[in-house]
Amino acid sequence: MAIKARTGVFLGVGVLAVAAIATTVIVNVVQNSSRDDDVVTWWVPDWDYEVAVELVDEFEQEHPGMSVELVQTTGDTVANRTSVALDSGNVPDVITESVARVRGYADKGQLADLSGLFGADIPADDFAPGLIDALSVDGATYAMPYRWATNALIYNPELFEAAGIEEPPATWDEFVEDARALTKDGVVGTAWPIQGDPSDLTLRFLEFAVSEGATITDGAPELTEESTEAAVEMLGGAIAEGWASPSSFELDNTGIRELFLQGRVAMYPGGVFDVAEAQAQGAPIATALLPGPEGPGTALGVGWAHVVPEGSAHRDGAEELVRFLAEPESMAALTLTFPARLSASEESKFQTPERVAYAQQLAEHSVPAPYDPRWTASVQAVHDQIQEVALTRKTAQEAAADIQQVVDRAFAE
Repeated sequence: MAIKARTGVFLGVGVLAVAAIATTVIVNVVQNSSRDDDVVTWWVPDWDYEVAVELVDEFEQEHPGMSVELVQTTGDTVANRTSVALDSGNVPDVITESVARVRGYADKGQLADLSGLFGADIPADDFAPGLIDALSVDGATYAMPYRWATNALIYNPELFEAAGIEEPPATWDEFVEDARALTKDGVVGTAWPIQGDPSDLTLRFLEFAVSEGATITDGAPELTEESTEAAVEMLGGAIAEGWASPSSFELDNTGIRELFLQGRVAMYPGGVFDVAEAQAQGAPIATALLPGPEGPGTALGVGWAHVVPEGSAHRDGAEELVRFLAEPESMAALTLTFPARLSASEESKFQTPERVAYAQQLAEHSVPAPYDPRWTASVQAVHDQIQEVALTRKTAQEAAADIQQVVDRAFAE
């Protein structure tokens, strides 16, 4: 059986004033891209815009005679605009897109092969595990990843100390034991995002399942009933047994973070943006690797990459810009989470005590999240089965069997 999914977390930084643009031209994304012989057009998401302006200025200084025209997109519009542009052939030269959508474009023959960019200066093994493979088809790589993110375990060290717990859990048994000990006096050990986007819960599900032996091959999860049952028990069973918050039925990721900031949830898998918010509010916080059955668990990575459309009118210039953006210094400057290159993670801003666990999780204990549309079509049904267990209407074994049938049927069709 196979399964695939897509998740993503975005953060906007707002639209900057035109006065800050310097020599870079901003145009509306619905307008045609420039076709001047010496101008490379780059569609860049709004959250990267401010740093992109600075990087473009540096790139133009290093490459006299070349200039870059920035076109601003947003997380809500980039997928549709990119799809329309690629289908119509009216394309820019470089597009920053979700890693999860790259293979779909490549399968249609809409992207240029960027394999030639990888080598001594940009070694493929300097990227997060499995990332280059996730962007490759038949040996050709169609994107240059630059931004990568995943979950690690976030916990409240003050609550741990008060409960007599000296260190964060390293295994599932320790996680359950600690969660039970922490659940008292208005505090719960953990919480799961049942409300909101169903992919939030199924991402947690897949992280548990992959840690227990499920695999993701060519973008598709391959589950076993054993791995599925273990994952469902950790999620739904935890709520039924009371050591995960019963209010999970009303919580999304943001709601869980708010309860953590209030000291009402002791630990949960979360991203670096959750860490930043806790630090901004002065809340006690520490991080650790996700626990697995007998050691570190496996996290799912999501991210963004630069692609060059097959119809780019300035292919050489586009590849030169992508090569520049792949330099560790450029990549570190542009990302708000973690850079895709491991060497770029050595930048000091990624080595704070709270981020070290994320860097290790990405480098040693992560795989790219699945992206097959057949898995995406199964997400709601998988979510609902987990909820049935949390409501004690089904056992984890029953839900696992039903999930297996749902996914098998989706992939058979």
